[in-house]
Amino acid sequence: MREVASKNGSVEKALQVIECFDLKNPSLTLDELSKKSGFSKPTVFRMISSLEKFRYIKRVNQDGQLKFQLGMAFLEKSQIVNSHFDIRELAKQEMLLLRNETGLSVQLAIRDGNEAVYIEQFEALSAFRVFPQVGRRVPLYAAACPRVLLAFIRDEEQKAILDSYTYTPFTPHTKINYDMIFSELEDIREKGYAVSKGELHEGTAAIAVPIFDINNNVMAALSVIGIDREFNNQLESHVARLKDCARNIHEKLH
Repeated sequence: MREVASKNGSVEKALQVIECFDLKNPSLTLDELSKKSGFSKPTVFRMISSLEKFRYIKRVNQDGQLKFQLGMAFLEKSQIVNSHFDIRELAKQEMLLLRNETGLSVQLAIRDGNEAVYIEQFEALSAFRVFPQVGRRVPLYAAACPRVLLAFIRDEEQKAILDSYTYTPFTPHTKINYDMIFSELEDIREKGYAVSKGELHEGTAAIAVPIFDINNNVMAALSVIGIDREFNNQLESHVARLKDCARNIHEKLH
């Protein structure tokens, strides 16, 4: 019991040190942390050393003075918190409206490692219904939703993911050329949408846009998919509807 109490006390002290940081005080010296937390400098330094090991605290040099800041681990964990927002529930109403406006199938996908996973969909109103099954996994290089999820991550991570694949086509139209895919990712970032034709299902087309979380990181991809001919001369209008829908979903996060 004493050991448990000791561990609990250490955790509470570490959390109190973390609580010293805020928007007005993003960088603090050891003296400042000691004063704000009420702990001695040796105690604070011990807490900081433990937090540094797990990248919750980092050291910086500002004007020749050693200071401490919150580390990258908080940013990484924030992605997990964001992912726990039930994006499906937030998106359902907007997706249904989009389906009714366009008549096309509407899909929602999220990233899981090096794959996109389709987590929600509404079927097209027409007799021709083309859509991946919910739960289907697709590598991030193939098709509109996956490439949107890949396009907006950091360049170094993007390259590492692209380097990891053994490129396998789903249809004769699946893009499997590294240089072409990499170039298209830049284009997707600039335009804010991706287009895919027949990459997962021959004779189909899809347009996808990103949905950003509260930190402006991509948390999901939203797309419309249908028979290729259903997209004739409607690219701009579909893109505009998709972006409006994604924006409305993003606003529900606040």
